[in-house]
Amino acid sequence: MAFNSPFVIDSLYCSEDTGEDHFVEESCFYKSNPFPILLEQDLLWEDDELSSLLSKEEQSQMYNCLQTNGNLAVARLNAVDWMLKVTAHHSFSALTAVLAVNYLDRFLFSLPFQTDKPWMTQLGAVACLSLAAKVEETQVPLLLDLQVEESKYYFEAKTIQRMEILVLSTLQWKMNPITPISFLHYIARRLGLKGHVCWEFLRRCDQILLSVISDSRFLCYLPSAMATAIMLQVMDSVELEPNLRVQFQNQLLDNLGINKDKVDESCKLIIELTKTREEGNQSKKRRFKWIPESPNGVIDLLFISNESNDSWGVSSPDPVSKKIKTQLLH
Repeated sequence: MAFNSPFVIDSLYCSEDTGEDHFVEESCFYKSNPFPILLEQDLLWEDDELSSLLSKEEQSQMYNCLQTNGNLAVARLNAVDWMLKVTAHHSFSALTAVLAVNYLDRFLFSLPFQTDKPWMTQLGAVACLSLAAKVEETQVPLLLDLQVEESKYYFEAKTIQRMEILVLSTLQWKMNPITPISFLHYIARRLGLKGHVCWEFLRRCDQILLSVISDSRFLCYLPSAMATAIMLQVMDSVELEPNLRVQFQNQLLDNLGINKDKVDESCKLIIELTKTREEGNQSKKRRFKWIPESPNGVIDLLFISNESNDSWGVSSPDPVSKKIKTQLLH
């Protein structure tokens, strides 16, 4: 396929008189055409990288499990929502959040869900977020400090560490999966975006991605399809001329080899979830905070060990922890 449109990036920048290095205002950022049309050579010169991304991406098998197990679906939704809140609390990157959710989904898919241990998913979420932070962040908070944002259960550091080992072994130490962010960064480079322009583009993409990742329907699409849909939504937000939008979409689909129907479905899902979230934020009321609880034993059935449940003891900063523990034992 031939590309005759020029690769223009000048419109991404606005002149500054101050000489200071700072971000360009959004009104200036989106002046004229903010997205240059891809040239064939710009995508093909790193064809090996693109081929590698496409060959390694995998569609999650978790969706079918969630459709047949309502308890697991609710537990997963609550866990992901909690991880996103903690990500914002500690100012983690979007990639940290996406990796944490990926770890959790793969982990939950590999092990049977235990309805009699409702705290299991929360413990897994803490461990997965901790591992993702260690992979991606330069500064990682203490394990106890991760348990913020209305955590229903609180776990000792040694308990979380043992769960981390279980997660690592279950995932076979494969901690760098292909995600939508992998494709977003690749396309950003192929667009020739640099500096504040690249930062603003990826920031908007990250916002959309994090707004939909907790919904289980997100698992139905390959990372490449989701990334393409997200980029198209960013383009729609800046009101590109229709012909430029169509041209950009066609070139993405052709060069990435993505099914257009899947991208269209992803776009509809993003629009639906974004609208729902906006409506929810407007009517959201302050929620009642949970009293921290502590299960007596943690993942005892997942380890071949003669240790008692008490060896998996969990601490709680709440002064009524002893009373709660007594209630759990009966």
